[in-house]
Amino acid sequence: MLNKVMIGRYYPIDSFVHKMNPLAKIICILLFVVMIFLTYDFRFNIIISILLLLMLSNTKVPFNVYLKTVLSIKWLLLFIFLINLILGTSLQITIITIMRLIYVVLYTSILTLTTPPTEITYGLEKLFLPLRIIGIPVNKMALSISLALRFIPTIIDQGNKIIKSQASRGIDYNHCNLKGKILSLKSLIIPMFVLSFKKADDLADAMEVRLYNVNSKRVNFRQNRWGFYDTFLVLMHLSLFVLIVREVFL
Repeated sequence: MLNKVMIGRYYPIDSFVHKMNPLAKIICILLFVVMIFLTYDFRFNIIISILLLLMLSNTKVPFNVYLKTVLSIKWLLLFIFLINLILGTSLQITIITIMRLIYVVLYTSILTLTTPPTEITYGLEKLFLPLRIIGIPVNKMALSISLALRFIPTIIDQGNKIIKSQASRGIDYNHCNLKGKILSLKSLIIPMFVLSFKKADDLADAMEVRLYNVNSKRVNFRQNRWGFYDTFLVLMHLSLFVLIVREVFL
């Protein structure tokens, strides 16, 4: 039931994108998300689609993994479609909205599939570094976001175990009416919350035993050097971003 959810999972493989600096990936994602929501121009949408396909192919992650990521939000996409239909939104705007959401999910999944959680923390700390000037705890923010991403696949795995154990006790999640589905989901959600809190307590205890201090200066196991490929991709995203901004506001 939850096996198609790939959000937050790391896919270890050798590719150019896997070797990129985490900061470069995060910058590219931020530029891409802003671009996709700024432009309505058909030409720029084609260029953005080509850029997305190139990024997906350079990760060397199988496309069925990305397909599972999109399928994991199919109910959200259906909900958006029905809401726009009820509100009388034109079909063209509805399709553009859905495609934008799919693009954002696909591009964001590139980060989580090609970057370990610790490297995401490193990239976020570097990105938020200027905020330290005004007293914002950048390291705590980065750690919180990284742990939230890391817990997504853990919760999903626990959910699959609960579903199997409940099915062995006679609960049917697939072949029942709406009332039965609601009752069966109740038996799924409550244990997931309990296990999630237990996992969080175990993680806190493990970090305390290892004398982890979020305020201490930390070193990184990997040498995250900024290479040619990082510069090339950031400049390519930045150039396209500038062109779109000029087209929209000038």
